[in-house]
Amino acid sequence: MKEPWIEAPHIWPTKSSFFTFLRGALRRAIWEKWPLKIEFKNEVCEPPPEDYKGRAKSGAYCALSGEWVGKSASEIDHIVGNISLKDWEDVLPFILHLCASKDNMQLVSKEAHKIKSYAEKMGISFEEASYTKQAIAICKAKGDVRWLEQRGIKPDKNGLKRRGQIIKQLRIENERQNH
Repeated sequence: MKEPWIEAPHIWPTKSSFFTFLRGALRRAIWEKWPLKIEFKNEVCEPPPEDYKGRAKSGAYCALSGEWVGKSASEIDHIVGNISLKDWEDVLPFILHLCASKDNMQLVSKEAHKIKSYAEKMGISFEEASYTKQAIAICKAKGDVRWLEQRGIKPDKNGLKRRGQIIKQLRIENERQNH
């Protein structure tokens, strides 16, 4: 058998691009429609708390942030996740991971899920990933210099170092809030 990226380099120029495609195809085919996942989400959702002011009719508390989130603004996350799919021997373990049991599922907000996935990918804590993603958003919006100046911090000339300055300041501000 010819490797797909060898036979069709116009479709998948690299081995990595092929396995990225396969990962997405398997997730759409299995995880998005996985009956146990759908059943789990329906089981954990309940009417909103009394002090809730939004429009959602049902939801649950995010397992990562603790905030109440409406059903449509939530996702089901693997508690133990981050399975790689980079070669043929990874295919079966990846499929088995997608066929998760309910005891490896948790309801999370979409934003918390993005943060957790980033933390797993980068090998950092959830908290550190949250600061980093906030800093990246500030930098992408071209607001990093102003953000730092508003806090009395002299912005570094280097963009990556400014991101580090923002992360450090976010950590400090969070510690002040929590004490």
